[in-house]
Amino acid sequence: MTRANGGVPWQHAPQTHVVMPFYRNNTAVYHRMLDDDRINEAVADLLGEAFVFGVSAGHHRWTGLAWHHDAVVPEGFTHLKVVFYLDPVRADAGCLTLLPGSHHAPLRERMERWYGGPDAGDQADWPAAIPMESDPGDAVIFNVNVYHAVLGKDLDRRAIFINYFTRPRTPEQEQHLTFLYNNDNPYYTPELFEDATPKRMRMLSFLKEAAYDSG
Repeated sequence: MTRANGGVPWQHAPQTHVVMPFYRNNTAVYHRMLDDDRINEAVADLLGEAFVFGVSAGHHRWTGLAWHHDAVVPEGFTHLKVVFYLDPVRADAGCLTLLPGSHHAPLRERMERWYGGPDAGDQADWPAAIPMESDPGDAVIFNVNVYHAVLGKDLDRRAIFINYFTRPRTPEQEQHLTFLYNNDNPYYTPELFEDATPKRMRMLSFLKEAAYDSG
């Protein structure tokens, strides 16, 4: 992240520092993660063999996060995030806390009504919530439709996020995925293709054709 910031260390601040795309700043290390069978086999089990790699992100956070979901995707489509925390995170110290079942519309819509009102930004510890405690080297995988939070304050944590999608099968799904792609700051960069294996090209092929090549 320092390299992405022009060699200047990020200053501690009560906010989030994010670098996207992240992998291009150290391809010798991070392309090994993109090609790692342990990650890809887990993603394939959840999304099917023809999944799509979206974007890599480096995060450094110092604060908690209120309950929220990252997106609502079209029916039959799934967006997963694989997160590697570079620091130990615990229920009271920076870990992601998930509300099971909130990726399904009935519970998600109830949560949206609750958090769209005067109590928006709440960090209440819901009784059914599950803290996803982890140590460096663990992978935390979650559906972006799920309501999640990081409870507490002054929580210094670093993480690498990798985004994966079901391969689109309908025009609505294709439109959703290409809409997410940032053409002003392209998620795909030339480095991704320079050392790409056939397996990697398979996960890049949809967005390469639909967004990267078309500019």
